[in-house]
Amino acid sequence: MERLGGGGGPLASTARLTGTLALFALTVAAVFMVSGCSNAPTAPAGSAEPTSAVGAAMAGPVVDVNISQLALAAKPAPPDQTSPESAVRSYLDWTSYAYRIAQSSVAVPTMTSLEEVHVDAYVQLNLQRSRLIEQTLDSITFGTPSAGATSTIVTAKEQWTYSYLSIEAGNKVLGGPHTVSYDTTYTLVKDAARGVWLVDSVEAKALGPVK
Repeated sequence: MERLGGGGGPLASTARLTGTLALFALTVAAVFMVSGCSNAPTAPAGSAEPTSAVGAAMAGPVVDVNISQLALAAKPAPPDQTSPESAVRSYLDWTSYAYRIAQSSVAVPTMTSLEEVHVDAYVQLNLQRSRLIEQTLDSITFGTPSAGATSTIVTAKEQWTYSYLSIEAGNKVLGGPHTVSYDTTYTLVKDAARGVWLVDSVEAKALGPVK
């Protein structure tokens, strides 16, 4: 589990990317070959595991990613973005789901385009390593929000459990479960047109080793 950039842990959903990885995200596009459904991969005839063909346009060959129907069906509740704290919770729920099914697009409504680059880059990084990540937020405690002229900062203490899974059929566990705690700082902006809060950036400090 890698919190990218500012942390070094597994939760890219709460991570700041390094310059190299951010550049990678800008030059790579994930392409899901989907038939008859805009969100879910399709299963080959006789297969219990839906398969997505995921391609890194400038970084390598197409990769077959096997996602179970159970994993696809485990969608979080619709985002609640009425407050900064609820927006952070929704962001964490939906990015965790995105990492599990290797589709960053499903989490886009919870974040700005700036943070979308970071989330997509982490999906691509895991695909390069032929793995998925399954992560669960065990607890989160928020500090007092600090409102600025154009954004609001929310701090939090988080505890997570995570495992790495193979992209092959059956999604064999490659490592874990592991646990990790973070001190995190979220910057959120208000989308005036939609009347919702969006996560714009994340900084994370791991309080112990990250595997």
